[in-house]
Amino acid sequence: MRCRRPGTGMAFMLAMFVGASLLAGCGNFWKSSNPSTTTTLAASTSTPVAGASVTLTATVSPSAATGTVTFYDGTTPLGTGTLNSGTATVSTSFSTAGTHTITATYEGTTTYASSTSSSVTLTCSASSLTSTTTTLAATTTAATSQDVTLTATLSSSAATGSVTFYEGSTSLGSSTLSSGTATLTTSFSTAGTYSGTIVLTVK
Repeated sequence: MRCRRPGTGMAFMLAMFVGASLLAGCGNFWKSSNPSTTTTLAASTSTPVAGASVTLTATVSPSAATGTVTFYDGTTPLGTGTLNSGTATVSTSFSTAGTHTITATYEGTTTYASSTSSSVTLTCSASSLTSTTTTLAATTTAATSQDVTLTATLSSSAATGSVTFYEGSTSLGSSTLSSGTATLTTSFSTAGTYSGTIVLTVK
């Protein structure tokens, strides 16, 4: 019995198989060659007050990476920031007290691989605002165009900020508190009765 030597057709098929395998290997090589990235997360405070703004900052390495970073509270998105020199920021707030587990995920691009930061825990406390009462004093009669001084006194002399005075729903002006007191001088051009917190009659 004679054995036939493989023909050129079989050699060609073998060459095609080897070539395809090499190409597949090259494809995997190029796919896995995207630079890996790391993402780190920082918060402007770890103990925010409910309702107060908190700035979240994600830093992606290498800094040449482009694209976006999405910030999460657990699985809930808080917002997305665009990378600028490797950094993306988002400002947010929490409406109620409690613990929040925050992460940042770099979405990646066709050039850079995605990555997710380690979690950062924020402990949000309830607002510690002190309640106050405000007393308004003024003369109850005045002539038209005569200056009238309105004085607002808060129950806490340590209070800071400003007081806005109203006639009905119309703002008359604002004044900065000093030792718990704010004053405003105004006048009324026409005779009549003006109602605010107190009643002021102009004659």
